Amino acid sequence: MNPAVFERGAVRALMSLPGAVLDKLSAGLETHSRSHLDSRLRFLLALSAAKPTLDSGTVEQARRLYRDVINLLDVAPVSLPVVVDHQVPRDDGSSMRVRRYRPALAPRVAPAILFMHGGGFTVGGVDEYDRLCRYIADRTNAVVLSVDYRLSPEHPSPAAAEDCLAAWRWLLDNTAAMGLDPQRLAVMGDSAGGNLSAVVCQQAKQAGLTLPALQVLIYPTTDGALKHPSVQALGQGFGLDMALLTWFRSQFIQDPAMMEDYRVSPLRNPDLSGLPPAILITATDPLRDEGLEYGEKLRAAGVDVTALDYPQLVHGFLTMGGVIPAARKAVNAICDATVQRL
Repeated sequence: MNPAVFERGAVRALMSLPGAVLDKLSAGLETHSRSHLDSRLRFLLALSAAKPTLDSGTVEQARRLYRDVINLLDVAPVSLPVVVDHQVPRDDGSSMRVRRYRPALAPRVAPAILFMHGGGFTVGGVDEYDRLCRYIADRTNAVVLSVDYRLSPEHPSPAAAEDCLAAWRWLLDNTAAMGLDPQRLAVMGDSAGGNLSAVVCQQAKQAGLTLPALQVLIYPTTDGALKHPSVQALGQGFGLDMALLTWFRSQFIQDPAMMEDYRVSPLRNPDLSGLPPAILITATDPLRDEGLEYGEKLRAAGVDVTALDYPQLVHGFLTMGGVIPAARKAVNAICDATVQRL
């Protein structure tokens, strides 16, 4: 039997145990108090303590490990009638891949979501997030366009931000050809992708482009300094440790001056007025405080912000819906909130 298939089956079998049993097993394994977390997620974190971390090897090893983890935990693939890869031009004449998902029940002129994946600007991509994007498209009946932006360390910041803004320009120029409603275009992303979603809104405003109708920021990183209190309070034992955060930062910020750049630290932009309405998602997460502060600054600038908080979940839950029912429920709620506001 394929080892990955065996591991997936074993994890799902364990997750079918009663929550009280999993809590008891977790308590015997964990070195950090996590009793407030969802029972299945708590047990998964306890098991993962014995696994190698993304920062324990090379970048290529980290990318393979990240792919394996998503394959293990994410939702099952959904069949869609249209899944097409586009080659989208960059300003320098090169191109990047954007994958378009059109669900069967999308209206003739459909809303669309430009999706930016997570992974610390270093791991992940369109292929790793394929199942999630299919799920989001099917749940929202919106066309989802997933951006395969350049990764660090080969392409440090601001390469990813430049790519995502180029993808936004391309989307604006091609709504009619793809049967999309130009008044109902959103950006969405998790972690690094949440950062990029916020940055696209800021940079589109600065460039005089049409803004997204909605920004969906899922546990975003909004400041490169890693100085917020939650980084220290939750930076050990909750799936995204301080050592890993620091490793990611060393990959995508190679010029210290970039720390001040709004394309890395959108929280530092003093003018957030006129930006699109936001859905801000937080969890028990070292990035929690910087996400909350960004939401507060948006509100202070007159931007409507809807907050969805999941203290029983941790960073990365967006791609855990295949084995953690509470994570899938949260993904559904995020999708439903997006539909209501788009």
